[in-house]
Amino acid sequence: MSSATIVETVGGMLRGRVAMVTGAGSGIGAAVVSAFVAAGARCSGVDIKARDDLIACDVTDETSVFRAFDRASEFGPVTDVVHAAGIVSLGRVAETSIAEVRRVLDVNLLGSFVVGRLAAQRLTDGGSVTFLASQAGIKGSAGWSAYCASKAGVMRLAEVLAKELGGRGVRVNAVCPGSVDTPLLDEAVAAKAALEDTTIENVRRSYVRAVPLGRLATPDDIAKVCVFLASGLASFVSGASILVDGGELD
Repeated sequence: MSSATIVETVGGMLRGRVAMVTGAGSGIGAAVVSAFVAAGARCSGVDIKARDDLIACDVTDETSVFRAFDRASEFGPVTDVVHAAGIVSLGRVAETSIAEVRRVLDVNLLGSFVVGRLAAQRLTDGGSVTFLASQAGIKGSAGWSAYCASKAGVMRLAEVLAKELGGRGVRVNAVCPGSVDTPLLDEAVAAKAALEDTTIENVRRSYVRAVPLGRLATPDDIAKVCVFLASGLASFVSGASILVDGGELD
């Protein structure tokens, strides 16, 4: 989707908001930053890898996240957080090391807790937090044990925070994408092809065939849902896990 089309879709919906987006170096996080800016927000992107346009941040480290909030607050008090940082991992349970499970949980679940904890402390009343969970947090699939467990935990964390912060008018939700055409998906497809002794092309075709809409999601498809959740259009949406998978799950 072009920048002009995004502006037509979301232009002005977040005017006056100040946002921080994690995992903004590529994929969904980068698309969320672009969509928030197009919607009128002042937006800071943070990522594990620093760039001129990104704040360096390790989401598993509370001090690092605290500093990222400070930098994002240079635009004014932060009103909205989208936590898109995450990693992927594939492997059968019997063959997955405990070290690998800890690595996935540290980034995907502990990282969400750290960001959510500081958001609870730093966000203005009437703000919003949106976690990027996954279709994998709703329904398990063979080979995805650590990832599924981590994303299911993110969904439960969003529900807890929604209850704890509701009295301040802070809404907390999770977005659960299906297969999104990103570098992270490329990594997952390659790992799945190796696990199943097939080709990358076969795996990608199987992913597309599974989606009733007949295509993979784009990062912009997910970013627009994140804009909606931060906007006044979602003023009574909190504690929800919104599936964005083109109709794949029953």
